[in-house]
Amino acid sequence: MTLPVAIATIEGFYVPGSRPNRNNNPGDIEWGPFARLHGATALETPKGSEPARFAYFPTAELGFAALHALLTATSYYTLTIEEAINRYAPPSENQTGSYVDFVCRHVGCKPTDTVKEVMG
Repeated sequence: MTLPVAIATIEGFYVPGSRPNRNNNPGDIEWGPFARLHGATALETPKGSEPARFAYFPTAELGFAALHALLTATSYYTLTIEEAINRYAPPSENQTGSYVDFVCRHVGCKPTDTVKEVMG
């Protein structure tokens, strides 16, 4: 499994009706300049009491391309997997340790491997 696919899996992208699935946003990338630059066309339309926060991409392919662009940007590329996930999915909002374990188990990497090493 690739790093982007592992992230999409743990973010819930492959669950029909989930927020990332509805938004064609496998990485749950927040709405803002980066998302717009990489093809997002709108702030999500929230469901129920969810606050609007994440980007909506017209296609899942654009969402995956944005996730790939984020991971290969200088702000992530030289970080270890553990550092990158702590930035991407901070402990204040996520069970980051479990996130790191899931990604490493499914990608076949160590938390100390860099994103560059894992992305190739």
